Amino acid sequence: MNLTAALYDRLSGDATLTALLATYRGEPAIFTVDPAPPDAALPYIVTAGSVVDNAWDTKTTRGRQVWRDVRCYAPATGSSATVEAIAERVRALLHRHYLEVDDHVTYLAETAGPIALGDNEAYGRIITVRLTIGEV
Repeated sequence: MNLTAALYDRLSGDATLTALLATYRGEPAIFTVDPAPPDAALPYIVTAGSVVDNAWDTKTTRGRQVWRDVRCYAPATGSSATVEAIAERVRALLHRHYLEVDDHVTYLAETAGPIALGDNEAYGRIITVRLTIGEV
């Protein structure tokens, strides 16, 4: 199963979202490693690893319920408009969208958030994606 690749493909394939992000080595600044590279410019997205990964089996199927955080960051400029626009676009791209995950079928795709996250140098928002997927 390659959920990371499916999320990256969905996010990086959207021109509206990528226009809101910086670029890193010629690609949209969407990172699947944590932390983001130290030379990455804001704004960017980080989605790396699942926060929940539970079995979701029935009598006749095998599946998983996976929750993944997608963290959005933008420079702390006195306005959170940029990070909110990024987070809302991420939510729109993932809520009720059935991802193409290798050898799995998506039964349910929901998002929660955005919720605030940040520090003195960057504003942040977290979108949590909850996927219920089954093996095919």
